[in-house]
Amino acid sequence: MSHDASKVVMGSTKSSFRVVDNRKGDIDAGFVVRLKTDGDIDKASGSILGISLGKDLGGAGHTNICRAGLEVPVIVKSGQTPVLGAQVAIHDSTADAGTVGETDFTAVNAVYSKVGLTGIAEDGSSVDVALVDMQGGL
Repeated sequence: MSHDASKVVMGSTKSSFRVVDNRKGDIDAGFVVRLKTDGDIDKASGSILGISLGKDLGGAGHTNICRAGLEVPVIVKSGQTPVLGAQVAIHDSTADAGTVGETDFTAVNAVYSKVGLTGIAEDGSSVDVALVDMQGGL
């Protein structure tokens, strides 16, 4: 596969401003990560921690999580059309992004900084992506 500068590589942020940590578990890059009451991470239940930057490269079974940052890539739910500068909403069960006010979406402390992008998922497939700014964390 040749390099395509028009596509966003999931798991990387465009800005060097970011706060990243990791937790045991596997959640693909671009999805929101939640912390369950038992300490495990999940896409659908628990308190929102941040956006997954993908599985660690060392094979230790951890997921890197961006807790705050600028231009952080998030996968956009099919059928959703984010608006530049609008507040980000996260789907309650699939953990991808969408529009505030839609059914089953929760608004978070982030805004869309770039929309209408195509990203490359961890499996090499193309996905709809937006970049979000979450300076104070989600």
